Amino acid sequence: MKTEYNANKRHSLLRVCFAVLGALLIADTVFVLTRSNPNLGVLMPAVIGAPLFLIGVFMPLFVRLCGTSRLFRVAAFLLSALYLLFGLLFAATSIMIRVGSEPPEDGYDALIVLGGGIRGDSPTLTLRYRLDKAAESLERNPGALCVVSGGRGPDEQVSEASVMKRYLIGRGIDGSRIIAEEASESTEENFMFSKRLIDEALGEDARTVFVTTDFHVFRAERVAAKAGLDAQGIPAKGVWYLYLNDRLRECAAITAYFLTGKI
Repeated sequence: MKTEYNANKRHSLLRVCFAVLGALLIADTVFVLTRSNPNLGVLMPAVIGAPLFLIGVFMPLFVRLCGTSRLFRVAAFLLSALYLLFGLLFAATSIMIRVGSEPPEDGYDALIVLGGGIRGDSPTLTLRYRLDKAAESLERNPGALCVVSGGRGPDEQVSEASVMKRYLIGRGIDGSRIIAEEASESTEENFMFSKRLIDEALGEDARTVFVTTDFHVFRAERVAAKAGLDAQGIPAKGVWYLYLNDRLRECAAITAYFLTGKI
């Protein structure tokens, strides 16, 4: 009886843990959707959390099915393996992001600011943090050229680059120092198109750095290298309520880029 009682107690605790964790992950997506544009990182917590929530709520049923159906046992094993694999990948990519590289020293010739999303004709909070970091760096490097990089999305009336340039001018950066690269639609294109503009303006030997959010520096430096640009990243702070979402999306992106040879 005592053994059965302990087993039931463990099942009840596990059931609560699954249900609560799943509910929190779903709530994260719902909350962030009210404050940010939908993307993979925003949706991933709900995708990960929904099965956990259902398992927690219906655990007695799942236990019975596992005991009577071989097919269900195989499905449960595969789902567990998938969660374990993702957990390992998330841990590995989080370490990569955390370790990263040292921020570059001042004295560069050109600075690229990677786009981070706009709403209407205003930068998102993520992009504002990048632009604020860029403005601080440009003030310390008054001779440096700045390329703001970001095209116009299908649901956008203006390009990211035009919004970014206007914001930096508002921060006191001379507009003659800023070149707007308005054609790119990905990180790869950010670097390829920006490099062309820098080469034309300063020559191929110009020392270049870039600004992006801290979690993105690791992958962006390797994407830049693939584009033929030897550039170090200056990390800007991220938005606190996007901490999990950004790192989940970056985990998926780093894994995909490794598997496809993009980095």
